Amino acid sequence: MDARILSNLADTVQRSGELLGSRESVTQALVLPLLRALGYAIADPLEVRCGQPLDLGGGESAAADIAIYEVRSQALRLLVDVRPLGADLWATSSLARALGGPLGVRFLVVTDGAHYHLYSDAQSPGAPDEAPFFAFSLVGPDADLALAAEVLTRFARDSFDPGALITRAEDDALREALCGRLVRALRAPADDPEFVRWLSEGLYEGKRTRPVLERLSRLAEEAAPTALLEVLAEEYIDALRLRLKAANAAAGRGIVSRPRAPGGEPEAIAMIRAIAARAGAKPGEIVHRETTNYHGVGLKTPSRWFLRWFDGNRRRALTTLVPVEEAKALVRGFTVEEAPQSFGVSRVQIDDPAQLWALEALIARSLELCRRGEQLQITDA
Repeated sequence: MDARILSNLADTVQRSGELLGSRESVTQALVLPLLRALGYAIADPLEVRCGQPLDLGGGESAAADIAIYEVRSQALRLLVDVRPLGADLWATSSLARALGGPLGVRFLVVTDGAHYHLYSDAQSPGAPDEAPFFAFSLVGPDADLALAAEVLTRFARDSFDPGALITRAEDDALREALCGRLVRALRAPADDPEFVRWLSEGLYEGKRTRPVLERLSRLAEEAAPTALLEVLAEEYIDALRLRLKAANAAAGRGIVSRPRAPGGEPEAIAMIRAIAARAGAKPGEIVHRETTNYHGVGLKTPSRWFLRWFDGNRRRALTTLVPVEEAKALVRGFTVEEAPQSFGVSRVQIDDPAQLWALEALIARSLELCRRGEQLQITDA
């Protein structure tokens, strides 16, 4: 997700905060635009429903301000408890009982549009966790829009994976706890006798009397800064940079290795290039740029794009500049829907890159719109 979208929502909060005193106004002005940016079809009741009644079992029921479903299976993905701007998000949500229950939903968002708490049942499967596994704000001194965008991307329509999200939440909580314990031990080893015993195991074989433990504690405090400096030595930093670079490259490529044409670009892009040539594009006019989330295809420059190819591990799609109804007429038999605002106008779901040839008319039309400069004010993300 592009952090600029969150920045635009933050501007809405700051400009129109006095008008967001109800759940409905927050839902319309802030929450639904965010869900749309994450790829959800907010106008499709098969996917997004507002005011959805829920049967929690045992004679209990509740109404979700927003409920998000998987279109094909109609499995409940996510619940959103929307509150007026400035409301207390720590007050227990009536939807908390739905987490881990018979509905099978494992994620709940509590928000006032400017602040978000994300809950799951990661710590105790079948029961909601007491604290959110992630919280962020769009406004105020604690706002970190880049981090918020990174986390929200995990909840995007095309990348939503409950198992991976739960594992990530568990890992984040464990990492934070381990980091806290290490920081406390290294800052004041003398305050943690068990740490001193572990640290000195195999190094000191004598009896561990009180004076001995005091001595070891003092030595541990003296050794900690030196050890940290050695860990942070220049060669370690260099090695860390290389590891981060490799990890980022792997994340950008995805888990599954996709076929590439002899020129090194993905085969899907080679197909699009060939289709564009049949539509009158000159050699060298079609420019390809690979990003973390998609492959952009532009006319002479990447910023003047006419297609974006999403090659996810489970879902593949093409976004274009063609309006939805026109696109449906050009590619009958395919699922065509409104694209997320930051990614295009229409989106077509396909199963295999070979099907791109069946989208030739749509691709040619999008190229034509691009050539005529009708990009509908879509910014380059």
